[in-house]
Amino acid sequence: MESRREAETAPTYPTEADIDEVLAEAGGDAREAIRMLLSDLDALARDHNASVSHGYVYGRLALVRGRDR
Repeated sequence: MESRREAETAPTYPTEADIDEVLAEAGGDAREAIRMLLSDLDALARDHNASVSHGYVYGRLALVRGRDR
């Protein structure tokens, strides 16, 4: 029961202040804010893909696929 209370009182993200900050950074233009966020998301995804060992991932996928057979 304690964990339920903690989950209910945990601050939500993003907060209204976070949203206002992004909109302010984009000069109040919602489309520009979305463009900026998508650009950041793309940069994070490319960085993540560059840092992942594809051989390791391929081996792990082969193990998971092998379980189905």
